[in-house]
Amino acid sequence: MASIRVTMEVGGDGVAIITICNPPVNALHPAIIAGLKEKYAEAMKRRDVKAIVLTGYGGKFSGGFDINVFAEIHKSGNLSLLPDVSVELVVNIMEDAPKPSVAAIQGLALGGGLELTMGCHARVSTPEAQLGLPELTLGVIPGFGGTQRLPRLVGLPKALEMMLQSKSIKAKEGEKYGLIDAIVSSEDLLKVARVWALEIAERRRPWISSLRRTDKIGSLSEANEILKAARKQVKKIAPNMPQHQACLDSVEEGIKFGGYAGVLKEAKVFKELVLSNTSKGLVHVFFAQRTTSKVPNVTDIGLSPRKIKRVAVIGGGLMGSGIATALILSNTSVILKEIDSNFLQKGLKTIQTNLEGLVKKGSLSQEKMNKALSLVKGALDYSEFKNVDMVIEAVIEKVALKQSIFADIERACPPHCILATNTSTIDLNIVGAKTRSQDRIVGAHFFSPAHVMPLLEIVRTDKTSPQVILDLMTVGKAIKKVPVVVGNCTGFAVNRTFFPYTQGAQLLAHLGVNLFRIDKVVTDFGLPIGPFQLQDLAGYGVALAVKDIYASAFKGRTFEANLVELMVKSGRNGKSNGKGYYIYEKGQKPKPDPSVQAIIEESSRLANAMPGGKPITVSDQEVLEMIFFPVVNEACRVMAEGVVVRASDLDIASVLGMSFPRYRGGIVFWADLVGSDYIYGKLKKWTELYGGFFKPCKYLEERAVKRLPLSMINLSESQQSRARM
Repeated sequence: MASIRVTMEVGGDGVAIITICNPPVNALHPAIIAGLKEKYAEAMKRRDVKAIVLTGYGGKFSGGFDINVFAEIHKSGNLSLLPDVSVELVVNIMEDAPKPSVAAIQGLALGGGLELTMGCHARVSTPEAQLGLPELTLGVIPGFGGTQRLPRLVGLPKALEMMLQSKSIKAKEGEKYGLIDAIVSSEDLLKVARVWALEIAERRRPWISSLRRTDKIGSLSEANEILKAARKQVKKIAPNMPQHQACLDSVEEGIKFGGYAGVLKEAKVFKELVLSNTSKGLVHVFFAQRTTSKVPNVTDIGLSPRKIKRVAVIGGGLMGSGIATALILSNTSVILKEIDSNFLQKGLKTIQTNLEGLVKKGSLSQEKMNKALSLVKGALDYSEFKNVDMVIEAVIEKVALKQSIFADIERACPPHCILATNTSTIDLNIVGAKTRSQDRIVGAHFFSPAHVMPLLEIVRTDKTSPQVILDLMTVGKAIKKVPVVVGNCTGFAVNRTFFPYTQGAQLLAHLGVNLFRIDKVVTDFGLPIGPFQLQDLAGYGVALAVKDIYASAFKGRTFEANLVELMVKSGRNGKSNGKGYYIYEKGQKPKPDPSVQAIIEESSRLANAMPGGKPITVSDQEVLEMIFFPVVNEACRVMAEGVVVRASDLDIASVLGMSFPRYRGGIVFWADLVGSDYIYGKLKKWTELYGGFFKPCKYLEERAVKRLPLSMINLSESQQSRARM
């Protein structure tokens, strides 16, 4: 039963039960589509079959179309790999068949799975079943008639909400809106569905084709107003993505010219979108995220994760309290250590505030909040550390302090305890220089705010044991993070790759480009905020702390200026004191502060950055490239040095850690769409004009000359990845 197939059993009552079998979620592989066509054809021929019940194997209806097929099409460009589902199967074979179908739904019916149920003449479901059309998250639109049938079943406003926001609903809500005809227990599901199907066949219940319904659509003028408002909203929330407007185009076609015309339009648009860069990027990120859990010499050597029951967090500041929040939310006991009771109380209060924020949003109940708070305990010394399974140090970026803490915890903790640091930049060999337990030392680099941001960068040295890596990966998944294992170097994978992002923006500002224009170009590209506003939010302390570390580690390719020092000297410290590049007032959006221009001009004069002392003239496209191409260049160095296992790990890290637009596929994927030769040419030109900050590395040059993708790492036998060790 575990193989990909469609089965059919005909009962004595004349009902054929057709079952989709493709565990774990019964994805609609082309073989399943072919099997459905075959079984329906057989059911139509057989005289002993009066009606059909369509269901899924193993307690799930279907999770939708098999995404692996999209990946194959993206590689080959071969659209013929897409089976004809919308017209041939759902309209001709199911909906317009001489025998009725009833969908028996449990578990989930998502994407193409829900679209199949809407092609049936009634839908019976268990109450907990999840229903939705999340196709837009993969850069396409519902392609099996969903843009036509969902509005006709639930009404236009609810259908647009479900499709444009990829929002799923429970079957109980589906019944309220008319998507589900009856809610039953899982024990009664097939029994009720069989009876319902027979009653339709015998005309004791209405035989309804949802594609032909118009009662829920409303008048044309009402529909136009709803679509107009939706288009306006989509321009705001998804300005760079084509699938949202395309979805509305298909809905509108069906409203104006009828459901069948809408189905034809939808099928055409669906095929166009499958080949779009947006779909390629989103599908790439989908698979990249899943691939991070495969780490050579860690996850493939037969190890089992140990249970991590108690964790100590050292430092109750923004990061430490955020890490503690994430842990207690996953039912892990935490000891929060601080140097004095004032700092400790402040840290515990921050944890409480974090949880209260989740309660206000409705993502956490008061009861669960109280349970989480009961799991955290404060400490002012190491006496409680004798029973912990892991320590995460989260203090400020000072080498001597971290080294002292690691020497202390090595003595205070049991010999199996994992010794982790949340450092964002400092080489782990330096952090653990005064300890003997090198195999237990690991980086657990969270991103701020730690209880919200989804990435966990796990940093290994050449001595870190595979068991420790596996244990930390398991903890990461338990606290709902995506763990990416990387090698040890200054800045690791994310901060190292993106250090030229902030520096490139500063260089441009010193060359005379308006900093607020720079931020706007970056947000128009798809990042939530620009580099200057990001620095305001992070606070200038971070920038000052890492400045010398980067300058020392990456000699000759950093941009040196005193802008941040001058900002601090003028009484600015970013959002924390309400004054940075922007002005921050409570309850208001950040406002650009034009008076910072004088500080930038002073810094530019001191740095002697402008060629001939005159501001440069560049287009928005050039601004974007001058910020992101140096990031791509550093990503190439990171790959060349084996800091990441694979290029896609850097893609997912850039999306989850730096909010690089998901629909652009991540930093390396995007760079490959732009082209290595184009990027190389631009960097070479800027090196001549503005200096070594832009100098292309050898890895980039080699691929540009041969016009190879940057994602092609091709490690030789002698070159081992530091993330693999």
